[in-house]
Amino acid sequence: MSKSLLTLMALTVGVFGLAACAETTMPPAGKYESSSTATNSRTGTKTTTDKETNVYYDQHGNKKATIETKTTTDPKGMFNKQTTKTVKTVD
Repeated sequence: MSKSLLTLMALTVGVFGLAACAETTMPPAGKYESSSTATNSRTGTKTTTDKETNVYYDQHGNKKATIETKTTTDPKGMFNKQTTKTVKTVD
């Protein structure tokens, strides 16, 4: 193998290694909301996702977040709407 190829491989491994070890960053404390809607053009199914994130500090000063996701799927037709709610806590 040539020296430049070995150097490129070592750099690639180093960059991906640093990215894997990087700590995820949370936004400042507060409440964040987002919403998105998508419609499948082939089947006509409408999907709405509402996401609410509450970032806070616990009694020990650790930053935590509670993420509540509500997904509503509404296929064409009557009485077939489904809603799923998920709550996740992140340290």
